[in-house]
Amino acid sequence: MNILVFYFIYILATYLIAGIPFAYIAVSIYFKKDIRKEGSGNVGATNVYRIGGIKYAAPVFFLDFLKGFLPVLLSVIIFQKNAEFSTLVGITAVLGHMYSPYLKFQGGKGAATSFGAFIVIFPVSTLICVVIFALIVKFARVVALGTIVVAGIFPFLYLLLGKVLRIYYPFDTFSWYILGFVSVISVFIIYKHKSNIARLLKGKENKI
Repeated sequence: MNILVFYFIYILATYLIAGIPFAYIAVSIYFKKDIRKEGSGNVGATNVYRIGGIKYAAPVFFLDFLKGFLPVLLSVIIFQKNAEFSTLVGITAVLGHMYSPYLKFQGGKGAATSFGAFIVIFPVSTLICVVIFALIVKFARVVALGTIVVAGIFPFLYLLLGKVLRIYYPFDTFSWYILGFVSVISVFIIYKHKSNIARLLKGKENKI
């Protein structure tokens, strides 16, 4: 099989798998509701938490995490640490979650799936962001604020760690292409939180 065809099939499969809306499925099965019409309307684990609590939100978060983690991990192994391609796979997974083909291209905001994808490609940057996110949520009690902040700083962390400190494990070098990919997905994540940003500015964002 031509390698470009294999790349395309892998990307397409990643998108279709990542598009599975586990939050929508869980709320439909257990509560007989459309998650898009409940709580914040977001098709993600945080909204499942608001509807049914941690018992239902935790498995959804884990499954959304795996949608990013597994395709990227396999791509690193199969394609022999092709950094640009694995990053593209991660972005595809996040976009699949955000724009699910099974929900007329509606979906979640990408936090859990981004975490799953980026912990493979950028473990150091991601762990720093996890700490920052946890501190924001602990003190501000606002999940969206934590997500927006870490999405905004992630490209700068990659630039600092990779270009300045030369920390780019598991790959061998810093890539401007990857920085561009990461910047684009950060913009998508922040854009997906536009309603949260509006509520934050008005002091009306939901707290946990």
